[in-house]
Amino acid sequence: MKIIVRPAEQRYSVAAVDAIRRSISQLCAADHHNDHDTLAAWLSNKTPDSFVSWLSDPEIFCVVAESDDRLSGVGLLHRSGEIRLIYLTPGVQRHGIGKMIHSELEAMANCWGLTSLHLDSTAMARPFYESLGYHPAGPAVPRFGVLHSFPYGKQLQPNNSFKPKPLRGSA
Repeated sequence: MKIIVRPAEQRYSVAAVDAIRRSISQLCAADHHNDHDTLAAWLSNKTPDSFVSWLSDPEIFCVVAESDDRLSGVGLLHRSGEIRLIYLTPGVQRHGIGKMIHSELEAMANCWGLTSLHLDSTAMARPFYESLGYHPAGPAVPRFGVLHSFPYGKQLQPNNSFKPKPLRGSA
């Protein structure tokens, strides 16, 4: 499986939002418990128009992953150091795509001179983030409906010689 991670563009908006929505609906079921109101609230801003507005924000860096000529994941970093999302389409987990997306977000964080990253994880994604070196940063936080998030943080290694690199793919 060839995987390519690249900066997101407006032309990806429909496919990216579809990937995000399917990931939440299908892969995060243990978090939303198929509760209609929780799922509706979680998906409410996951629209092509919202995606385009994210891309127009200079404080946001967004990437997409493609595998087998299909969009397979999306990641978004805010300049504050908050990873706001990493979602994969159902069926592509455990192929390194999430780690590749995270690697590009972390590279941009280094480029921006950030010293740490933080995020709110779902219960299901906690092992993934812990495998990347994140540590719990507080108790679970109620969100909306039945959803809770789990705050995590990670200190970045100072890299004074860091030079931005081109995004990469793997075979």
